[in-house]
Amino acid sequence: MPIRSRGPYGSAVAAILPIPFLNRTGSCSEACVNRTRHATPPRAETRPMKQQRLSAFALLLAASCAGVPVDEFSHSDSNHLFDLLDSNRDGSLSPFEALDALLVISEEGELTRDNLGAFLSSYAEEELADRRDFFDICDSDLDGSLAVDELPDDFASMMLGLDANGDGTISWSEFRLTNIQNSEMMARGEGAGLYAEFVEEIGSPVKLEGSPLELIEELRMFDLDGDGIVTQQETVHVIREELAGATFEITGDSAIMRGVINVTTPPRVLELAFMNPEIQTIVLVNSPGSIDDVACTRAGRYIRQLGLNTHVPANGEVASGGVDLFLSGNNRSAEPGALFGIHSWARGPVPATELPKDHEDHLLYLSYYEEMGIPAKFYWRSIASAPPEGIHWMTEEEFELFDFFTDERSDLE
Repeated sequence: MPIRSRGPYGSAVAAILPIPFLNRTGSCSEACVNRTRHATPPRAETRPMKQQRLSAFALLLAASCAGVPVDEFSHSDSNHLFDLLDSNRDGSLSPFEALDALLVISEEGELTRDNLGAFLSSYAEEELADRRDFFDICDSDLDGSLAVDELPDDFASMMLGLDANGDGTISWSEFRLTNIQNSEMMARGEGAGLYAEFVEEIGSPVKLEGSPLELIEELRMFDLDGDGIVTQQETVHVIREELAGATFEITGDSAIMRGVINVTTPPRVLELAFMNPEIQTIVLVNSPGSIDDVACTRAGRYIRQLGLNTHVPANGEVASGGVDLFLSGNNRSAEPGALFGIHSWARGPVPATELPKDHEDHLLYLSYYEEMGIPAKFYWRSIASAPPEGIHWMTEEEFELFDFFTDERSDLE
């Protein structure tokens, strides 16, 4: 299930940032990084990447890197800074989540107390303005509200969770208080939409018995209780697990990556590199896309700056934002049989192909591809290849045309 959803908010944080953080000489000193990098745990041969939840340490790290004495850091300041650094809004901070946010903020200027306060204020204002822009784009009849039944089916299912009073429309007051990139909302929307497709194809209830052979294998993964019937609750649960964010499993000098790219991916890449300095290659086994393209490109820049390689094995499948992340590899390789899927992205209900070529939203991708050494024609081919809800599987000719691999492919020799 390829996934791509353009993050509509947070332009202050969504800067396109080639951060030379390995050679930083600014206020976030090398000690800030090394304090966590040297705490490497004993390594098993194969293990999940260690997940740290040290909220107090992360907040102190953020404050100290900003040059703010701890005894002068007020409760109100702490709350605002915590909210900014807690990018996945789970109420907990890891040191690398804080580091990721600080690397972004540092692009706005030196991290002094005054500058940080100004940034927090500017961030809040710009986020609200971006929310308003997004709302106005969706409000096609300009009546000041979004009618759910007037929206595209896949988008409407995600928006249902915003209708707080159940009147079938979404007002600005409802919309402005909700994070549309919230993974739970997206899980409910994606799950409801996919379940509706199952019902349309098979009927209700959705039974494995009697279903088309080509669908049975897919349906089986949603039949969590094994009773032969797929429910909407089961569908939402599976989608929720998929949207939890990409994971990394360490095997020797490689990190096996699986899952959807979201706001947790950039700090996990930082943690992967700093806590496991032996890692040389990220192996993308299954990366169906991203639900936050700003986070995806940021993670890709970290991968390139850290000098990591990317590889897709013969049974691997990457699509949408997963392809973008693959392209960040210092060296890029794939085995025969690896699949790469591309398509357009959408800003709410508006696909990229309906935006003028000089629209600023294209710059996120064009700038990223330029940094990765990928020709701009790949971007235009991607958004024209398939609509946001579709997918185009790349051909060998396209791999060669767009300089996809830095290593020779054995099947092409």
